[in-house]
Amino acid sequence: MLYLLLAVLLLALAEIKARKRYLKIHGLGFRPRRIGEYPYREFIEECGPPLFWRLAPGYASAQVHINSLGQRGPEPQPGRRRIWFVGESELFGAKLPDEARIWFKALQKRLDEAGADYQVMNASIIGYNGRQAAEAVWGLPLAKGDILVIRPNLNDASIARVNGADWEPGMPWPMAFIHKLERRAPWYIRLMDRSCLGTLLRRRMGLGARGGRFATRPGFQADRLRAYMKENLDRMVEYSGSRGARVAMLDFAPVYSPRSPDGDEGGLSAIQANWRNFVGEWSAGQFQALEYAVDAVAGPRGLPVLRTGPHLWSHPRRFHLYLDLVHLTAEGHEALAQAMFEELRKTDLLEGEAA
Repeated sequence: MLYLLLAVLLLALAEIKARKRYLKIHGLGFRPRRIGEYPYREFIEECGPPLFWRLAPGYASAQVHINSLGQRGPEPQPGRRRIWFVGESELFGAKLPDEARIWFKALQKRLDEAGADYQVMNASIIGYNGRQAAEAVWGLPLAKGDILVIRPNLNDASIARVNGADWEPGMPWPMAFIHKLERRAPWYIRLMDRSCLGTLLRRRMGLGARGGRFATRPGFQADRLRAYMKENLDRMVEYSGSRGARVAMLDFAPVYSPRSPDGDEGGLSAIQANWRNFVGEWSAGQFQALEYAVDAVAGPRGLPVLRTGPHLWSHPRRFHLYLDLVHLTAEGHEALAQAMFEELRKTDLLEGEAA
């Protein structure tokens, strides 16, 4: 018993020392990693083009619920106006372990408390490119008075860079890539990540390390990509208009900002050890693509742009809002919902139906 107590005391002292070192290195306190590992093969169904895959309607598990429309979200309530959000994996809610804390539930609560009679719908499908997203939007039962919020697709930019001169508009991620989304960390990695000492040891030993950046090929077709991006956005906007729904654009709000890494090195390294593979030229391309979408589509059409990024980047617990460079913790989902709510209230979207 004495030796056991001594061992516990030594581990406690080592953990205290590790947390002090972590604070010195990263400039913020340690938080245990808790990542939701989803059984994607259970609820992602392969289908033919142009969608290639979809979410299984009616699927339900402890972590993920898919409604009858094939979306991760609530069942549509008859007679209510709806706000449909179309985005990528961070809006799908990837890696969030507790679905009760997901952003669309937090946003719904805020709208209800404010007396805004809209139901929040999450039409974001993980892994979709711009064409897949546009096709999915064309299948939405949009109605007069609804709002469609579009987060411009950035998967296309990644796919185009990976394929270089061989890229063709509409090229999706291979199904093998989508299947790899389902992966479980070994038990000892999950155990180590519960403590600061274990996390520092794991990183030093290179255990559970992420791979490098996407391998890119020469011949990136920037002009062709922009034209294709605009084409997909125009299709979504025009379809919404034909159904009497209004449209807004949503920004991209990862943990890094357009100014990163200046002053963010400690926080970024706390979240993801290989952050330098993605922050720089790659991230600059993402923000440029977003601003192109604003300039080419939102601006000329007078569409409001919901800027959630500044809210999250100025948050006092910014680096605690993210599980990795893009995906949000439960606290991050709450912060995103608050940012969305505040941005929606800056517009006239919640005030009435389209003319």
